[in-house]
Amino acid sequence: MRKSNTPVVAVRNDLPSANEDVAKLRLELSHCSLGALEEAGLVKLDWEEQTVKKGSNFNDEKTRISLY
Repeated sequence: MRKSNTPVVAVRNDLPSANEDVAKLRLELSHCSLGALEEAGLVKLDWEEQTVKKGSNFNDEKTRISLY
């Protein structure tokens, strides 16, 4: 049991998803780093916009399965 009344805040260093499809994929593959997802072509990191967008292999089921 916590003795302090100070709230605990989880800090995430990853970029926000560009849309709902990307967010769902990230939950599905939450054990993979964004770098691994980008390397597989599932997402594209846009550092300028600070977003994650669909990659060229986003809809490729075989690519997703290979990351499990």
